[in-house]
Order: sequence, then C-alpha cells, then structure tokens
Amino acid sequence: MIDILNPFGNKVSYAACIGLDWGHFNNCFHLLAAGSNRIERIEVAANPASMATLIGQLRERFPQGKIGLVSEQTKGALVNQLLDYPFIELMAVNPHALAKFRRSLHPAGCKTDPIDSSALLRMIFTHRDRMPIIARADAATRRLDACNQHRRKLVEQRVKISNRLGSLLKEYYPQALAMLGANTWHPLSLAFLRRWPSYSALMKCRDSTLEKFYHTQGSRSKAAIQKRLASRRASAALSSDEVLEELGEMQLSDYVEQLSLLNKQIAHLDQLLCKAFREHPDMAPRLAAAFGSDRNRFRSCSQIQAYVGIAPIKVQSGKTEHTSMRRHCPKFLRQSFHEWAGLSAQYSPWAKAYFQMLLERGKKVGEAKRALAFKWIRILYRCWKDHQPYDETLYVKSLIKRNSP
Repeated sequence: MIDILNPFGNKVSYAACIGLDWGHFNNCFHLLAAGSNRIERIEVAANPASMATLIGQLRERFPQGKIGLVSEQTKGALVNQLLDYPFIELMAVNPHALAKFRRSLHPAGCKTDPIDSSALLRMIFTHRDRMPIIARADAATRRLDACNQHRRKLVEQRVKISNRLGSLLKEYYPQALAMLGANTWHPLSLAFLRRWPSYSALMKCRDSTLEKFYHTQGSRSKAAIQKRLASRRASAALSSDEVLEELGEMQLSDYVEQLSLLNKQIAHLDQLLCKAFREHPDMAPRLAAAFGSDRNRFRSCSQIQAYVGIAPIKVQSGKTEHTSMRRHCPKFLRQSFHEWAGLSAQYSPWAKAYFQMLLERGKKVGEAKRALAFKWIRILYRCWKDHQPYDETLYVKSLIKRNSP
C-alpha cells in the first residue's frame, strides 16, 4: 500500500495513486502502483466504454484497497462515471492550484495533458489534506440542486428576452409600456401584446373593451385601470411608417411566445421544487442544496463560507493590506446566500440592525449583504450540524449576553 504521510492530515493508504487529466478525445493518466517507483502513463479514449474497460482492468490489477484518483473536474460525464466505483476515491484540485503547482515544476511554462496528469499525481503526496473527496449527494439534495440551478438559468433567459422586448417596444410601440404591468414577461403583459401588438390596433378598441380585458386578466384596481386608459387617450402615434409596425409585430410575436414558454417551464419547476422540498429533511430549497445532507461534507463554517464565495480574500504584505470579493466560486450558491441575506433583513430584527449599521459605516449594499451572509452561514452551519432549527429569540439573547453592538 502507498501511505500518504502528509503531516497536516490523517494518514491514508492506497493500492495505487492516479493523476487524471481529461480531454475531449483522450483522457491521460499517470499511475503509481504500491511497491513501485515507476510512474506509468496511460491514455484512453474519452468515451464510457473505453473508460469502463480501463477501470475493470484496474480492479483486476488492484483487487484489494482503494485507488486514489485526483482530477481537476468536480462534475461532468467523467466524474459521473467514476463515482459508480466505490473502490476509487475521487479527489478534486482547483484548476488554479494545479496551474501554480505545474508552474513550480515547469518554470518555462510548458503545458500538455501528460504534464498536467503528472503534476496531479505529485499533488496527492504534497497536498492530500487540501483535496476534498468528491461523493454523490443524496437523491433529495441532488434533485433540489438541479431544479434550483435549472430554474435560475430559465429566469435569466426570461430577463434577457424581457429586456429585448422592452427595447423593441421603445423603438416602435412605446405607448404599450404605460399599458403593461411592472414586468413585460408577466402573463398580463403578454396577453395585452398578443391582442394589441401595435399602436394602430390599440387605438381601434374602446375603453370598455380595455376595462373588460384587465378584469378578465385579474387586474381589478380601478385606479390602475383609469391611469392606463388616460395614458392611451393622451398618447400620439410615433410614426406613420407602416413597415416599422409590420417588422415590430413580427419580432414582438417571437418574443411573446418565448416568454410564454419560459413562464410555463418556470411554473412547472416551481411545482417540482415544492414536491422535492417536502421530501427533503432540512432547510429551504436553495440552502438545502448548498449544504446537503452529509454532515461530514464541511469540517468548519469557514470552509463553506469560502466554498460559496461569501468569505472575502485578504492580501497582506508588509504594511500593504487589501481585501477583495472572492471571484472563483460557484456563482449560483454565492447568489443564493447573497439574496437570502438581503431578504432576511426584512424579517429578522438583528439582521436588519446589522445591515443598517454596516450601511451607516459606509459599506456598499453588496458588501453589507455579503457581511450579513457571512454571519448567517455561521448560524446555519451550527444548526445544520446539530440538526436543530434556527431560534431567533435564542440568538438575540446570545447577542445581548455578548454585548454585541
């Protein structure tokens, strides 16, 4: 067995150690077997069948013990396949860490797939304690995570198309903007644009028709309806160019259909999220996806604070000191905690007081939200570790006891 004797971590033993650099066409391995001083280089076609054959050969060659395999990847087809084999302990290395380590071995800047896989193999013996083990999360957490991330992508698409629709309306049909709701992607707005896709079509209808339309769509505020009607009466044609309206209607139809489809997809995902959340034993969906159900996944709250990108980066040398936002992190998770912290200030008295105190000290809104999220992660981590729900009263008492500002 190969014993990894890094003094900063626990002793681990492997039947073999492998550095893997993946590629679109070939995967490159560097392997060191127990009891051997010779490093073997293996190249395999990057397809499931070839990889399965190689893994079967490795099991036959090393029937006892685990194989330590390190890669830059934490997700993707290759990782999904490797996770099916319990005798392979899959570890991850940050690509930036690998780049720095490779540069220390090759100061001239050489870079090839074999050089990368060789560097990854060497990192097992020098940085094993800094390599997280990649493991499959439980089904409930994975389902939540996938639904959350897919929903966010669809929402971002909807925002982009909605912005394009707004720009289009400003070009040929600005009168419609006053007749729509707050969001151009809203079903009310889309129904309005389907029925009256141009200013000439809007001016042909009666006030009573518009009133009936708004009532049918669920907009019953008399003040809002009268304001929209007054806006229509006070409007004037933008241009007498018929081609302008024709081309505008053509693009408008496409945007409306795209937004309608995205609204249906997002509503469907909301239903799936509600179902998945009811089956999950922990916290709110996006937070549950961030923490997971494995209580050994994070050894400390500082680890998750850095992982999700909320912990700042401090650079200090001599008398020079600089603190900056962490950029290399899962953006979706950072956004989840950033948004959640901002919303918590509306409902939690201590969070609101802390957020306001930071603003008064000159912090920007984004900085204040990240600082609040930093505190929330410490609280959530302890609740998550202890399987205890958060108690606002208990936490406020602890703040008073510590004489917190």
